[in-house]
Formats: sequence, C-alpha cells, structure tokens
Amino acid sequence: MIFKRIVGRRKVNFDLRHVKTTAEAPPQQDFDLDKFKSDCQSRLPHILQHLLPNGKIRGEEFVCGDLHGGPGDSCSFSLNKNTPGLGGEFNGGKMFGDFIDLWQHVKNCDFQDAVKDIGDYISVQTSRKPVQSVAPATREVVSSKKHIYKDENNEIICYVMRKEFKGGDKTFYPVLPSGEKKFPQVRPLYNRENIATCSTEDMIVLVEGEKCVDALREVGITATTAMAGSNAPVSKTDWSPLDGRNVVIWPDNDESGLKYSTAAASHLLTLCNTVRVLQPEQGKPKGWDAADAIAEGFDIESFLYKKDTDVKIINLLDDSLSVSQYKEGQAPQFEYLLDNTLPRGVAGVIAAAGDTGKGMLTLDLGLKLAYGKVGYDTAFDATLRQNGSVVMLTAEDEAAEIHRRIEGVDFNGRRFSETGYDLKILPFPNYGGVRPIIIPTRKGFEATEEWEEIIAQIKKIDDLVLVVIDPLASFVYVDINADPAAGAFVTGHFARLAAETNATWLLVHHMAKMDMKNPVTTPEHARNLIRGTSAIVDGLRFAFALWTPPESEMKHLCKMLRIDFKRNKIVNGAVVKSNGPADREIRTFVRNSHSGLLEGRSSDLQLARRGRDYELDELILCVKQAALEGKPFTQTGKANGIGHHKERLTPELQEKGINHLEKMVQTLIDQDKIVKASAPGMKPRVWLDVPDGPFATGLGEFEPGS
Repeated sequence: MIFKRIVGRRKVNFDLRHVKTTAEAPPQQDFDLDKFKSDCQSRLPHILQHLLPNGKIRGEEFVCGDLHGGPGDSCSFSLNKNTPGLGGEFNGGKMFGDFIDLWQHVKNCDFQDAVKDIGDYISVQTSRKPVQSVAPATREVVSSKKHIYKDENNEIICYVMRKEFKGGDKTFYPVLPSGEKKFPQVRPLYNRENIATCSTEDMIVLVEGEKCVDALREVGITATTAMAGSNAPVSKTDWSPLDGRNVVIWPDNDESGLKYSTAAASHLLTLCNTVRVLQPEQGKPKGWDAADAIAEGFDIESFLYKKDTDVKIINLLDDSLSVSQYKEGQAPQFEYLLDNTLPRGVAGVIAAAGDTGKGMLTLDLGLKLAYGKVGYDTAFDATLRQNGSVVMLTAEDEAAEIHRRIEGVDFNGRRFSETGYDLKILPFPNYGGVRPIIIPTRKGFEATEEWEEIIAQIKKIDDLVLVVIDPLASFVYVDINADPAAGAFVTGHFARLAAETNATWLLVHHMAKMDMKNPVTTPEHARNLIRGTSAIVDGLRFAFALWTPPESEMKHLCKMLRIDFKRNKIVNGAVVKSNGPADREIRTFVRNSHSGLLEGRSSDLQLARRGRDYELDELILCVKQAALEGKPFTQTGKANGIGHHKERLTPELQEKGINHLEKMVQTLIDQDKIVKASAPGMKPRVWLDVPDGPFATGLGEFEPGS
C-alpha cells in the first residue's frame, strides 16, 4: 500500500518497501485555500480571540461559553495545525469543520466574505486576484440533500441539511420546522417510519449518517442512524423505536466509529432483543461505510450475517463471561521474545534519560530478533527466545546515522543472513519529517489517516514480532505527560494493535531528570521517574527502565568488572513493570567504546560478587576458629588486630591489605555475621566472634600466653 504526502515541491510516494520521488510543480490557482489556512495557522488564537471575546486557550484548544464569546467552556475549537478550528458548541449541538466555517456562522456571512474578513484582520494576502471572483469555485457544491426526521405519528420533527463540496469537504446542520438551526431537545432516529412497518424479527442496521441509511434502503435493507452519526450523544437520542428489535451496528472504518458503536451497543443491550457490532473489512480505507460498500458492489447480505465480522461487546449478563469456562484445559503459556524480560504480543515501554543508549539497544534487539540465534544471542542482558520480522519507526535519526549505527552493532554482517525474516527501519527525517500518529479533535483523540495507512502495511508483514516507535513523544500530538485521558487513549491504542498483530509494540520514552542527591537504587524508584501520568505505565503490560548510577557506584562496578572507569561507562537497567512473570533484578550494562552499544555484564558481576562473598565466608570461619582456640582477634590494633596477624588467616586472605581486612570485618559486623564481645570479668567489647560463639555468649576463655 502506498500513500502520498506533499512536501514542499516534492510529492513523496511513501511505502515501507521503497521510496520514489518525482518533481511536481504546484498547481496554478488564483486562490490557494490550503495556503490561506496555513498562513492563518500561527495567528489562529488571535483570530478566535477576535471572533469570540472572553475565550481562553487551554492546551491545544480554544474554549468559550457560547458562540457570542461569553465565558465558560461549552464551546471548544482545535488549535492543532492538523485540525485548525475544528469544534463546536456541544450544549447546542452546533459543529464546525474549521475556523472559516465558524466565522461564517458567527458573522452570518458567506464563505467569500469570511475569507476576506479574516485576511483583512491578520493582513494576509489571500489571493493574486480579488477573492470575489474565485471563491465560489473553491466551494462548488456537488450535492445537496434534505433529510427528514419524523415522529411516531409521521409528523416532521426536524431536517438535516447536508452539502458536499468539490474537493471532498462537506457540511451538515439541523433545522427545526420553525427554521431555527439547532438540534431538537430529544434527538430522533432517522427512517423511523420504515422501522415501524417492518417485522420484529427483521434485522435493523444502525449506521453513521443519513447517506448510509438511504443507500441501504435502496437495496431493501432497513437501517437507521442517530443524528450527527458518531458525534451523536447516546444519552440524548430517543432509542425507543429499537425496543425489542434485532440490531446490527455497522460503524465507519475509523477510531471514532468503533468508539461510538461500542457505546451505542452497551446502551442498547438492555433495550433490544439482540445487538451485534460489525468489524469493518480488512484492507478497507479509513472512513469506509455502508454507502461505500454498496457503491463498490460489496456483498452486503453475506457481510451482515457473517458472525466472525462481529466486534465483541460487553454484556455482563452473558454466560460466556462466567469463570466456569476456565474449569477445563490448561492456561496458555506466556510467550517471550527475550527470556523473562520482553513478552510477545503486548504493548510496552522502554524509558531512559537522554543519551543513555536506549536507541542502540533497541536497534540491537531488532537485528537479533530478525537474524540472531535463539538460545544463544542476548539483548537487554537476556537470552533470545524467538525470531521474527521487525519494524522500527524513528523520528530522530536519518538514514545515514542508522547506517553508521548498524555497522557499529552488526560488524560481522549477520543482517545479510537469509533467515526468512526482515528488519525494516523507517527514518522519518528522510520522508519529510514526522507524521502525527494521534491528534486531539473535537471528538476526543483520534488516530490520523496516514497512521492508519502505515498500520495497514504493518499488518501485512509476515511473522511480525516487534514494532518500535522511537520516540513516542515525537509521534503523538497529545499531552501524554499531563493529561491522564490522553495517556489512557495512547496506551489503549497500542494495546489494541498488539492484540491484533500478536506482536510486541515497544514505545521508546523518556524519564524525568534524575536527582543525583537521591539516586535510583530500586526498580520501583526508576518506574516512578518515567515521564507522564500513571496512565502511561499502568496502561501498558511491560516497562523497562535504564538509568545512570552515581559516580561512586560506577567506580565500584568498574573495579569489580576490572575495566577502566569513564563517565557514563556504566548503565543500570531493570524490568520495572510486567503483567507476567519477569526477572526484576537490576542489570548492569557496560557501554561499548566502539559502537556505544550497552552490553550486559550482569553475569560477570555476579561471579565477581560471588568471589567476594567467598572471601567474607572464609573470614567468618577464621574469626570463629580464633575465638574457639581462645585467641580471638580484635578489629584494629597491633596486639591482636586481625590485619596485623594475617599469618593465622587463609592464604587468600593473607594477600589482603590491613585496611582492606578491617573493612571486611566492618562489613560482616554490619551484617550481624560477626559481633564484638567481652571476655568474662571484662567490660570492653573488642573481641571478634560469631553471634553464637564462646565469647559472644559469655563463656570464652583466653589461651594462656595469648
């Protein structure tokens, strides 16, 4: 699948497989509406403030109380560059496609005057010729229709006026019989008269929009819609005509359609006889609906009755939700891409401060999943358990930098192996910059059309096991750091994609700046530093954090690993959240001086620590034996100090310096494995013994001459 994006004077045909570019001159027009909107974008807050006094900016929204510019927040309009001015008066039900549409309504003028007035206000050159001569052509109406809503007595309740313009724009608004442009207080269903005449056994299809209802009616299928389609408030709609009926909901092929359909289904469960929600056909374009299906000759009847097209809806009265269904059979095994670290088929996050090395780490992971050896290769300091294809989307690194990084981590050329899998890396800087994945709209939050196109391509990749989004903040145009609703939507979106693809979707994210006065010491501490609301971590199945330890700890770790100390040489990491079994121990990584890759050294560190523990155990035995022989040591001092009588220790301990031995003793005292005791009849507690030894229990006797 290929889609196009205009970038400057180039038309870029974007495909995950390859890129082609062709020169294209901009169209010669007297009036460029897109350019006009673009010119107005930077001044959009001023335009709305001028139009609606007393309004205020709230994030990427402009809010006010009403369309007279009063205080409050009942009206909301987008300031996002992708949806400038999109919004409406939600209490009154009035909606506007952009700031020009809004200006027309508030000023009670036509399109041509609105453009001229806005241009005059912000001093933008709106056209090479007078706007009056060309504006009508830019808003050429290609279709216009009046949809009539009736009550149970066949009396007219209201009309919905729908206009479609050349270029794909459309407007629709309700009109009461009195001529007032507003929604009725209780919103009726469309095509109520046909619902009343059909059998109670018949299927009634609930769609989005009157156009779809009319199209289905033409082929003999009874359908209905709520006013305003997916924007219809479920609580304000009169659903009574569907009481006791068999309803099939056919949503448009987009996020808002699915969201609305599930909300409507939940409401109708207690009212209707049966309720089903259809899953739009795979591969259909965004927004695909019943009218599109009929126009292309789609097999409507088969689609409506095909059960595997249904979206499951929540119904707690359904026996299928009973726990008794789990009484037989074994629970499915937890699948891992990396042993006890990275699960398959979930949405997760890897978080770290800037310049920590998470980018190289995820690149190495992708290469090993596609071309590595299961049970042998490691990534994230964990053993590889599966192979498969990988897709990585990067917003920051161009192709040249990716090439350099790949050569650094894949110096032996394993990427040229024929494994049957592939790693695809999409560097957005080489494709005109980052495209937004999720944007705010008047409906809430929505996935963009371009992102849906990319998803459709990703779903066609065979044996997909991992998708990396690097970094998340560059792709989502919503405030995931402060808005819990935004965070919940984003995590829910990727959780759904993980379930649909059975691949892990790994979101690269940032951690808050660490306070070295309060350094990270536990995975729980690291988890709390992941940027954003709790919705980010709580809404995902997996989280891995990387952090830099304080310099003193870094020096100690370098010494134990017998490597030269350098700043940022050591990085710690851990699984900080997992909904399944996971190894949550802190892992130690050493930065490769050649490639910058973080290489796991936890096993080496364990061996070093095990050797140190062995030495401590040897020292305990020596202290115990000395006390039993009546020749106890003291921690310091020449007379009986342990460092001054090393000849009584094991050969390994004899190699230690006096200060080192005294520190080892203190470590064991702090661990309560060695105690300082007094001899019978003596007050000072200076003699070293084990907790249950003779001097510790008051029974010790000195060997004569000791």
